[in-house]
Amino acid sequence: MQHRDIPKKSIEDGDDLKFAPFASRVAQGILNYSQDETFIVSLEGEWGSGKTTLINFIKEDLKKERDKVEILDFNPWLITGIEQIIKVFFDELIKVLSYNSFRVKWNEDIKKDLQTLASLILPDNINIDVGLIKFGYKPKDTLLPKNEKTLAQIKEKINEYLRNSGKKIVVIIDDIDRLTDQETELIFRLTKGIADFDNLIYILLYDKGVVSKSLEKFKAENGQKYLEKIVQYPLTVPKPHTTTIKKLLFKELDEILAKLDSENVKYIFNKETWGQVHLIVDKYIKTVRDINKIVNIISFEYPIIATEVNFTDFFVISLIKLKNHPLYELIQNKPSDFFIDNHRVYKAEDEKKRIIENFDENMKDFHDFKDLLEIIFPIFSEYDYRNLGRHETKYISDIYYFENYFSFSISDDKLSMKEYYFVREKFLSSNFEDFKDVLIEIDKQQKSHYFLDMFYEFKDPMETKEIENTFYNTLKVCKLLKSEKTGFYLNASYSYQYLGYSLLLKHKCVDDFLLNFYKNDKEVSFIIKCELLKDMKEEIEKTHSDKKIIIKNETLEELNTIVKDRLENITLNNILEDLYPSYIVYLFDSFDAKFENLSIELTDYIFQGTKNFFEILKVFERVSRVSSSNNGVYDKYSIAKDHLSRLIDLSEVEEYIKSLNVSTLTDEENLLLSYWNNNDRW
Repeated sequence: MQHRDIPKKSIEDGDDLKFAPFASRVAQGILNYSQDETFIVSLEGEWGSGKTTLINFIKEDLKKERDKVEILDFNPWLITGIEQIIKVFFDELIKVLSYNSFRVKWNEDIKKDLQTLASLILPDNINIDVGLIKFGYKPKDTLLPKNEKTLAQIKEKINEYLRNSGKKIVVIIDDIDRLTDQETELIFRLTKGIADFDNLIYILLYDKGVVSKSLEKFKAENGQKYLEKIVQYPLTVPKPHTTTIKKLLFKELDEILAKLDSENVKYIFNKETWGQVHLIVDKYIKTVRDINKIVNIISFEYPIIATEVNFTDFFVISLIKLKNHPLYELIQNKPSDFFIDNHRVYKAEDEKKRIIENFDENMKDFHDFKDLLEIIFPIFSEYDYRNLGRHETKYISDIYYFENYFSFSISDDKLSMKEYYFVREKFLSSNFEDFKDVLIEIDKQQKSHYFLDMFYEFKDPMETKEIENTFYNTLKVCKLLKSEKTGFYLNASYSYQYLGYSLLLKHKCVDDFLLNFYKNDKEVSFIIKCELLKDMKEEIEKTHSDKKIIIKNETLEELNTIVKDRLENITLNNILEDLYPSYIVYLFDSFDAKFENLSIELTDYIFQGTKNFFEILKVFERVSRVSSSNNGVYDKYSIAKDHLSRLIDLSEVEEYIKSLNVSTLTDEENLLLSYWNNNDRW
């Protein structure tokens, strides 16, 4: 693919701007021009409007008529100094005149005339190299004797030769708007006074605004009026239709995304938000130069961070960066002026009012860009067309992903897509140990809950075996978090458990799978199994639910029986070593299980001595967070009497406590008694 900043050399390279018809008409006009006098044409347009591409198309048409025209490309931009510009121009002109295709052959008289003319204009040596013809001369060798022809007569002789040559010479001078003021003025003097030979047609390419200002430095008149005196036929580069510009822009962007597709890069493209860009992009992208600038940014920066940002938002913020850098910097340095932090949604209405008022009153210089801000910061729009996915959409207005739009990397406290898919691969495998090691590692970096969120949001397709592997890994990890105390059990355990439930919705043979799981699995925590079945029953009982597992009634009854029997056979040893008694009480009620066996065992055990008694109190110890207007939030320790009362008569416990000799108790035992006296935890 040709680089975007390189002009097209031929129509075969592509005519995205639809220049070909215009170029053909200009070329035909040049071929039809029959006057002998110098003819000066201008091709005017801003930098990046396609002037060079257009002149290349014109040249392509002219070259089809080589018997009528010869083309001289003269680019003064790479030449420094007035003398050198004139010298090189004459050098190039002599080369063209030396071609065998001219009817009048090169002769010593014409050679001498051109040498003389150049020598009179320039003080330097002239060295001409036209292939087989090489010669040099100095001004002192060619000064006009008193009896020699005048300068006007020499030019006339050259003109006569050119008139008889049988061809027009089209001299193309590009990039005039890149010259210094002095050099710009010289180019126009060259074409109108020094080298205004017959049968020469000049095509001058420049930005009219730039050249006009440059000429005013040397002319005591308006630059545009001066141009009107010099240029006989001004042409303006055709302005492409907005549809053409948009098609060209989207074609370039499509190529960037296609390359990412070929590399299997999982970038985020949202059709709804991109549709808003379609409606307003022509306000900001009007020329090929605009396209080149924005595409250069996207092609360089976006692939580096593609998996961590939303394409629409990245395009819009890049467009703001290009069109109004102060606004871009303000967004980067003070995001709170443009969207509400996820952690401040409880103040949403107040924050929204503050942001809008601040924008209306203090950012008037940026009001013209409100349509762009509405796309990436919906707080400025009456209608938020975005979906609510967080990790799935990665909007700039999500504080978690905001920083990604202003750097080439994701910060260390966030889970990158590369990390996510690495952990996910382990999660889908049957090797739980590998997954456990990776999970604990990301938890040390406080990223484990992000993995959960992303896994649930993305809902990537899975094979049945992968669903089963993930289901087991999901429920095993709940027990792991509890036993390893990795620091996020309370926050993440239920999320993992809920994820396990969601996986069952995808299983094609859920009845057989669940029966096998509840009958034969020995690794997943029994409490987790109870919770899972409780969730299933609750969802199935709902009249309307999109999370309802399709399971046979007889299967559900059998699963309920399995759990109930297991509950009724729980021993005191199970509670002391593994199970949470406070939770077990709820589970007994949920599955209509009887407490008798456990109650009898507990009653026999607790009063056999102070060691046993305080061991049971320790098991039922609970801590809760309490708010106080005077002391703020603090921890309150107590004994879960509401649960213990389901298993034992609390009056017997009270009598036993009265019989204790407090002075013989340990500090920990006395502390547990104080917790008992704190009454029920509720």
